[in-house]
Parts: sequence; structure tokens; C-alpha cells
Amino acid sequence: MTVVRRDDLAYSILLITPVLLYASIGANPLYTGSGYFVAVPAAVFVLGLIFRTPALFLTGTTAAAVASLLIYMNIIASLDHPEGLFGLGHVFSMPGMLIGAAASAWLLRYRVKASLPWIVAGIGFLGTALGFMVAQMVVCNTLMYCGPLSIGV
Repeated sequence: MTVVRRDDLAYSILLITPVLLYASIGANPLYTGSGYFVAVPAAVFVLGLIFRTPALFLTGTTAAAVASLLIYMNIIASLDHPEGLFGLGHVFSMPGMLIGAAASAWLLRYRVKASLPWIVAGIGFLGTALGFMVAQMVVCNTLMYCGPLSIGV
């Protein structure tokens, strides 16, 4: 089965939909506003469109963005005393996510010749997630306290 750009767009939108439905019922543990749940996947989505990446790259980056949101929501929901500013750790780690997505898009465009769409999706997911995790470690261990995500505090 050949995956084309239209399929990639459809898969990305399908990944965003459950998070939007969750936010629309009024459940917002990040305390950032429901527009943030659209802005995070849309940012990496638009970045992939700008770089004109191969098919399923957008799906991989959108999956990483949605996974980061879901992990944050799960951590906040599991706390005994939810902290209202915990979501700022995610907000301040977004530039790292965008840098990771841009770096993986650049790699796919100029250095790596990946022909299988699922490898492209994996590179997009790993680049985006790695960029987010590095920024998360820097932000939560030097600039602010992120609860259970801060190490050694």
C-alpha cells in the first residue's frame, strides 16, 4: 500500500481528534486552555508542511506531540495534589519539540534517504520526542520545578 500526502494529513487529523474531544468535555488538567491542545500538534504539523517532508512524517510528529500531551495529562491526573503551574513545563519545552521536528525533517530531506513510510514516521516521532525530552530535562532541572519530572529536587 502506497501512502500519499493526503493519507498523511488524514492520519494526523485523526490523531488530534481524541485529544480535542477530551478537552472539549471540560477536562483540562494542564490549565492552559483548550486552544493549547490544538496549537501543540498544529505547530509540528505546520513545520512538517513547511519542510515538505515525505509521507507519514506529519503523522509521526503529530503522534509525538499528542503523546507528550497525554503523558503530561496522565502525570497530572495521578498526583494527589495537582499543581496549577505544572503545565508550564510543557509550554516551555515546546521550542525543543519544534527544534527536534525541524532537525528530523532536515535529516530526511537532505541526509537520510528513507523510502519506507513507517521509517519516515519513526524518524519524525523520535526526533520530535527527543527534542522535547532534552528541552524538558533542561527546563525542569534548571529553570523551574516540574514536580515528579524534576530530578534531584
